Amino acid sequence: MAASKAARRGQKPLVQYSTTIDGLNASILPAVVLSTVTWYLLQYIVQPLFGPDEYYIDEEFHVPQAQHYCRGEFHKWDPKITTLPGLYLLSSIVLVPFIKIYDTILSLFGVLDNDDLRVNDPCSLVALRAVNAVGAPACLYYAYYRCQLLLFPDENKKTKITKWTCIFLALNVATFPVIYAPYSMLYYTDAWATASVFLWYSSHLSNETHSLVKIIFGGFSVLCRQTNIAWLVFASIIDVCHCAEQCFPTIKNSVSIFSYIQTSIAELYYCCSIKKKNKSKKLIEFFQKCLRLTSPSIIVIVSFISFVVLLNNGDIVVGDRHAHIPRFHPMQLCYFVIFVLAFSLPWLLSQTYYQRKISNSVNKHFNLVKAFNEIHNNTSKIFVLILLIIISGLVYFNTIAHPYLLADNRHYTFYVWRLLFSPSKPVFLRYLPVPFYAYGLWLVDRTLMQSSIAYRLAYWIVTPLILCAQFLLEPRYFVVPYLMYRLHSNIYFTHFYTFKAAFIEFIAYQVFNFIIMWVFLYSPFISTMDNTGRLDRFTW
Repeated sequence: MAASKAARRGQKPLVQYSTTIDGLNASILPAVVLSTVTWYLLQYIVQPLFGPDEYYIDEEFHVPQAQHYCRGEFHKWDPKITTLPGLYLLSSIVLVPFIKIYDTILSLFGVLDNDDLRVNDPCSLVALRAVNAVGAPACLYYAYYRCQLLLFPDENKKTKITKWTCIFLALNVATFPVIYAPYSMLYYTDAWATASVFLWYSSHLSNETHSLVKIIFGGFSVLCRQTNIAWLVFASIIDVCHCAEQCFPTIKNSVSIFSYIQTSIAELYYCCSIKKKNKSKKLIEFFQKCLRLTSPSIIVIVSFISFVVLLNNGDIVVGDRHAHIPRFHPMQLCYFVIFVLAFSLPWLLSQTYYQRKISNSVNKHFNLVKAFNEIHNNTSKIFVLILLIIISGLVYFNTIAHPYLLADNRHYTFYVWRLLFSPSKPVFLRYLPVPFYAYGLWLVDRTLMQSSIAYRLAYWIVTPLILCAQFLLEPRYFVVPYLMYRLHSNIYFTHFYTFKAAFIEFIAYQVFNFIIMWVFLYSPFISTMDNTGRLDRFTW
């Protein structure tokens, strides 16, 4: 849903999102605590194990590039970098003034002399890592928390327990293991690329946000990662669908995505083909509403397309193009639903354990036995058989590996691939997950039924568009699609058991983060990437 329920009824959406709980600001205090904890981990646990200029993998490209920007050398660019300079611009805008003001204050009190003031580097490695550690998790928490309140204002105004549930769900997102440990404590683009999407989305959902702010946040999100443009397309699709529903009420009666599209096309065709004043008036009203709602996103989308076509030779990436050529890779969608099943498990199992009902969908969707019974009773066995055959065909023809995946033993995906899919393994191993691929696709789609048809339509257009063009299997590519899925499926906050489920998920994620960080920090190994004898570390 691109606008809150209240907004669609013509009311103002909930803008008082800084709800106070027990006298504390729910949108600010947890963000401050999260920033403090992450800064402590960086300063006293992570940084001491690294040398002052010891980079981790891609930091050797990102850090020097950010330092160029800090020195105002905007004409310098490393051709190995694939993303736009959003993170480097943010770092230079934040760090250069902050360090100068900080040093000046210390010099006034005699703590620093002029020589120290001149040699201090505002964009040192630890300062750049702090941009992620202090800013990104807190920003992601704040933005996701605000998104929940704007999407479901009626639910979140009811009781104190619903507000605490929202807080823990937002904390779970901000500490999501794939981007928090260890990437929030390294100078990588992923943390801010994720936070910027939800910062933009929270501004998009609010009718009170000025269009210029939406354009700035949308542009910043794309500057952090080019594929974020797809989420602006996602929001635009939803906006257009809601405009169509308002102008042509029959569309609301659709019971499936297919009938929704069919009815929409029929209504638009009828308006265009029959010259009646009231029909043409409806069509004009539809286009005016669409333009008003989508104009901030359309401006960013058109600007990005113009950049790609006119300035970047038609390529999405801006560097290392030979290693990042788009390739049709539909198996990515299958890997994604396994990712969804794995990281939804704490939430799903805890809900099943408490034996409560959020809606009729919970016991059906989250209990495997009942879920398969529903598939058996209500779904055509021929359809299930066709789906399994299609997925098996994808496994046979599209189990492909990027050279980076096969060569880099610092990532967990390297070992998973070698365990299941390497040529030396029995072929049947790669077919074992096929039922889970099918079940995962079904689960995601059925869970999204709790939201609107417009949202499901947009989600199933955008998510394959993002994932199936990616050649490299990389869990970080799945993060934003997963979090968007969770945002629009967590619409019931009114019972105490949902708070318990959110809290259990929080504990599970922190245990996961602890294990990942422990392996990263305290289980280094001698690098096989070169003959220098340096230490490497395991990560996603």
